[in-house]
Amino acid sequence: MAENIQSKFIAIEGGEGSGKSTLLRLLKEKAGDNMVFTREPGGSPFGETIREVALKSPYAKDASAETMLCLMFAARYDHVDKIITPSLNSGKHVISDRFDASSFTYQIYAQETPQIEKLFWSLRDRLTCVPDLYIYVDVEVEEGLRRVQNRNANTNENNHFDGRKVDFHKRIKQGYTEFFKKVPHVVIDANRPLEDVKKDFYNIIDSTLN
Repeated sequence: MAENIQSKFIAIEGGEGSGKSTLLRLLKEKAGDNMVFTREPGGSPFGETIREVALKSPYAKDASAETMLCLMFAARYDHVDKIITPSLNSGKHVISDRFDASSFTYQIYAQETPQIEKLFWSLRDRLTCVPDLYIYVDVEVEEGLRRVQNRNANTNENNHFDGRKVDFHKRIKQGYTEFFKKVPHVVIDANRPLEDVKKDFYNIIDSTLN
């Protein structure tokens, strides 16, 4: 972990259409200068380059789970080195839209490759910093996909994960369940109205950072 033990690193996770990005946008609007907001894949300049390839390249859709896992960790190592650790050491809290939980659930569970779980934990062990807390924004798969469909009708934010079948997204949900058995986390029920979800989200952030 970072040397400054007062600073906290929180990862926000959730399946497609969970609303986590909306919550982060709202939090960013009211946050002070002591918070750094970032995302994965990406975060650092090199990480963002990897993100573009991993999510938008037509070749990425058919890439193996091992290839995608290593790509994500390549971006993650640079993200931790260039953004997260320096921010924590400067006394700032770091809030990331996704982190390694997404690699675990998308590559191991959604892509149905349990044989690479050992590789995941080996790569994770080499990270110099991991989240103090994961906040999982949990939504039913069908509701999340409905939200994604509405969102993509008005934006250009879709990627090759959005077109996957329902079973793929159900495996994502299963993967999160398994990952969160191993790390500190809290779960927010995002099937409720946004105002209720937002209230819980703010309370968790406040109690964790203060």
